Amino acid sequence: MLRSIVMPLSTRKILKFLTSHPHYEQLLLAQPRLPCRLHRPYLSTSLTRREGAEAIVYHYQIIHAMTGADAFVRHLDKGLCIAEFEGKSQNTYSLTFISTHKLDREGEASLILKNQNGDMLCEMTFTICERDEKRVLIIGGLQGPRGDDAQEKIHFATKDFFGIFPKKMVYESVLSVARIYNIECLFAVSNETHVFHSLRYLNRKKLMHADYSSFWETLGSVKLNDGNYRLPCYSLRKDIESIASKKRSEYRRRYDLLDNVTKDINDKFQSFTI
Repeated sequence: MLRSIVMPLSTRKILKFLTSHPHYEQLLLAQPRLPCRLHRPYLSTSLTRREGAEAIVYHYQIIHAMTGADAFVRHLDKGLCIAEFEGKSQNTYSLTFISTHKLDREGEASLILKNQNGDMLCEMTFTICERDEKRVLIIGGLQGPRGDDAQEKIHFATKDFFGIFPKKMVYESVLSVARIYNIECLFAVSNETHVFHSLRYLNRKKLMHADYSSFWETLGSVKLNDGNYRLPCYSLRKDIESIASKKRSEYRRRYDLLDNVTKDINDKFQSFTI
C-alpha cells in the first residue's frame, strides 16, 4: 500500500489495465506479482517507472491482439511450443514461448530451449514495448542451465547444433518472433543495467552467471549511452564461398537447421491465429 501511494500513477495504470483485461484471472494466476511489478526494479536499471508501466501494458495488448485469445491464454499457462527439431545425433529439442513469474523481473515473456529430457539449455526473457513511436523488443534476461553438468549439456547441444551455441539458437529464434510481431528495433540489457545491479538486488549479483555484454558484442551490437545494447534485427551469416572448403558442409547444415527452426516458428504462430 505504501509503495502504491509513492507511485500512484504507474500503479493505477497497471491496475486499470488488469481489471479491464478479458483474461485478467489467467494473467494473475500466471503473473501473481504483476499488480506490484513496478514496486521493484524491472527489466533494466535504466527504465523509469512510467516507461515500465507503459511497456507492461503494451506488451500484453500486442501479444493478445496478434497471437489470438486461445494462444494468449496458453502462453500464460504451460506455454506455446513454437518449434521442435532434431540435432545431429537425432536427439529432439523444443522451444517454448511462455510468460512465467519465475523470470518476471527480467521481462514478461520468455523463449526457453529444452532438450529431449526436459533440461533447460537457455532461456531469454523480454518485453515488447514502444520507443519513439516504434515497436521494440527489450531483452532483460539471459540464462543457461544450472548444475554440475551445465557445461556438459551446453557442449553436447552445441555439437548437436553443428556448432551453434544454445544461446545463439535462442537469439535467432527471438529474431524470428520479432519479425512476426513487426518489431523495428531490438535492445538488451548489459551487465551493468541488468536488474540485479540495482540497489535492491545487490546481494543477488552473484546469481548472474551469463556475461550479457560479451554475448551481445559477438552479435555486432552497439552499446548505447544509457548502458544498454542495440542489437541487429537480422541474422549475421558468413558467405559460404568465404568459408574454408572443409568447413562448408558444416556451415550449410548449421544454416539449414536455423532455417528449419525459423520456418517451424512461422508455421506455429500462423496456426495460433487461424
